[in-house]
Amino acid sequence: MKVLAIHRYYWPDTPPYASMLRAIVKQWVSDGHEVDVLSSQPSYKVCVENRRQPRRESVDGAQVVRMRLPPESGRPVIRILNALRFGVGIFWRAVIRKRYDVIMVSTSPPVLGGWFAALAAKLSGARFIYHCMDIHPEIGRISGEFSNPKVFNLLSKLDSWACAQARPVVVLSQDMADSLTGRKSGTIPDTFVINNFSLPSDVDEVAELPFEWPKARFVLIFAGNIGRFQGLDALIDAMIALKSRSDIHLLMMGEGVEKDRLTEKARHAGANVTFVGHQSVQTAKAAMARAGAGFVSLLPELYRFAYPSKTMTYLEQGCPVLVAVEPSSCLARDVVESGSGLAVPAGDADALSEALIKMAESQERLSEMRQRALDLSSQAFATDVVLARWSSVLK
Repeated sequence: MKVLAIHRYYWPDTPPYASMLRAIVKQWVSDGHEVDVLSSQPSYKVCVENRRQPRRESVDGAQVVRMRLPPESGRPVIRILNALRFGVGIFWRAVIRKRYDVIMVSTSPPVLGGWFAALAAKLSGARFIYHCMDIHPEIGRISGEFSNPKVFNLLSKLDSWACAQARPVVVLSQDMADSLTGRKSGTIPDTFVINNFSLPSDVDEVAELPFEWPKARFVLIFAGNIGRFQGLDALIDAMIALKSRSDIHLLMMGEGVEKDRLTEKARHAGANVTFVGHQSVQTAKAAMARAGAGFVSLLPELYRFAYPSKTMTYLEQGCPVLVAVEPSSCLARDVVESGSGLAVPAGDADALSEALIKMAESQERLSEMRQRALDLSSQAFATDVVLARWSSVLK
């Protein structure tokens, strides 16, 4: 089949989905499909060197077309204009330039990307697959980005219409599927659950970490975006409460809008916290393999609309997981029922402190969690297992 895969960012750009989509596309090419990718020039993080890529090139047997869009981090007007321009690019590529059997888009840009792709599929007669890594505009309402009721209602109608066109809407958890079917849109979308696999990397090993490893016996690592959705204040509060425990240390790896504020908060309180900034996938994996546990958290209620993909990367490295999210969520149940980590309620700094002490003082139990993490990764989230499900989606 002729397939068009669409996402605002594509490898070698730095967001996790840029590399995950590459793996999915490579799988489809190996299955015998003719795949094109529509994306943009690398521009996800302004703090990372984004080398310009060819406007058109063949990557893993797929033809990649990149639009040139200006960086939009911290520039809301540019972000809206980029979404509209990218949408026009989708329409041009899928309706006028070439006809496809299947058009798949993910949720970047949110809502508008899905709506434009769904419209292009409807007009061209293609089957539409909507890969919802996050569910918008609900996430935007929680973060405040889409707090205006009129804006939220408009975006909700656009996204509900796009979901109704999809065969199927692919989501990461049953919680996310339930959120879509629970919308008051009058149409129950065709949903299919495929969770993510560990973040791919081009190099298997890192000879030496590019930063000094904390000397504490137990190191908790957080790797990923240090943003609004993660609810990381409770984690810093827990580390402040444990600042007398020199055997417990937090390593924060990543960038984001909350990084400077949280850095100052931890420094001012004298907490055992180190920030090391953005690192390569290979370095992140090496650090996870060395850490005592990895941390995953979401703002309250956000589990209904997202499932952090860093979880799979932790598990692949045999890194036990400490999650701060509602106990009833699929994320918490996956970790607790498999024995690969612990779960505490979202935003509960006291519960976080107790969980960290429990992990730090029970090395035998931590070793058991490491093995359970590896088992869960190989059984449910291994790359070949997940990619086989993506092959079945096209069938």
